[in-house]
Amino acid sequence: MYCPKCLNQSLFIKRKGVIDIFINGKKRDNGRFLYDMDSAREDKLLADFENKCEEFFQWYSNFNNQDPIEYVELLTVDVKCENNCKFSPMERFSAVDVVIKREDIEEILTDLSEKYKMTLQLKI
Repeated sequence: MYCPKCLNQSLFIKRKGVIDIFINGKKRDNGRFLYDMDSAREDKLLADFENKCEEFFQWYSNFNNQDPIEYVELLTVDVKCENNCKFSPMERFSAVDVVIKREDIEEILTDLSEKYKMTLQLKI
């Protein structure tokens, strides 16, 4: 991945960490989950992601004025640069297609939008 500090392709996501889920720019306090890419259990990772998304959909389905679900971000601070660049705790990086594949995200969100009768216009 591209490092915004040294301007090289030297950035990588750590093998274990935390991912924050932002949907339409909104994040719930419990909208984060642990990931472990060393574990051979990709199904557990996807199940954890799906559970967190379902919690959001349950919460958001109670809103009176719902915007369509357009933006989904999976962000993490658990990155490292091969050149030892330092990042502030506020700098977050996308984990889409690195930890969870875009196709899996789209499939999970499509199923949940149908279940909760919400409009989905994804622009991941």
